[in-house]
Amino acid sequence: MSPPTREEILARLDENALLLEPREFFDSALVDATDDPRDHWPRQTRMVVAVYDREKCLDAIMAWLGCDDEAALDWLRCNTEGAWQGEGTPTFRGMDPYDDEEAEVN
Repeated sequence: MSPPTREEILARLDENALLLEPREFFDSALVDATDDPRDHWPRQTRMVVAVYDREKCLDAIMAWLGCDDEAALDWLRCNTEGAWQGEGTPTFRGMDPYDDEEAEVN
């Protein structure tokens, strides 16, 4: 089974689901939609929200801001994953940006 297209993902999202901006950069990191996000936010509903790939988000941030991977990771932590905007807040999957030192240890 092939991964869903961007159009299929957008069609599944709740009308109040939030998308990362600017979309011309972040839409390439949109990989799915879910009503069961596995994140730390205190969600009360089963709203279908956007799922973004963390590594693709880092690529999008570097392209958008013209920064290196370290600055992109900092931006991701503070401005996306660390920003609760209500039930429609997107969720993320892929590498865990808070475990970035683990790769150096193993």
